[in-house]
Amino acid sequence: MKKYFHHETAIVETDQIGEGTKIWAWTHISKGVKIGNNCVIGEGVHIGPNVEIGDNCKIQNHSLIYEGVYIKDDVFLGPNTITTNDYIPSASTVDFKKTPRFKKTYFEKGCSIGANCTIICGVTIGEKSLIGAGSVITKNIPPFSKSFGNPCRIITLNK
Repeated sequence: MKKYFHHETAIVETDQIGEGTKIWAWTHISKGVKIGNNCVIGEGVHIGPNVEIGDNCKIQNHSLIYEGVYIKDDVFLGPNTITTNDYIPSASTVDFKKTPRFKKTYFEKGCSIGANCTIICGVTIGEKSLIGAGSVITKNIPPFSKSFGNPCRIITLNK
């Protein structure tokens, strides 16, 4: 018996979804995705193959979460959060996942990403860090920091 909700227009290709999770309209959850308990996945979200999402996460409307992304517990991704996984994108037919171009991205516990942020692959967003809306993250963000901008710059470190 299914212990989570998904809207009738959502495409869900995995059975690894935790209890109490809600998946809203026009969202696509790909094969191999793992989603924890009590998450909210907004409208029009795309989650690529093999992405892992912890408990109590909120991914707002129209976000794109591609393969190679790992999201720990209590993470908030604002609307239109964009992740990448190909460091040197091209139209090449080479399987980029077998090259150094494919880079993993990590969202540590409790981090919060503002609306319309773009995260370049290969970075780690530190625990309980806060990133302002519209930022372009190109480097690791330390835990407990506040950052914003294009490129994203660390403004404060709070512990």
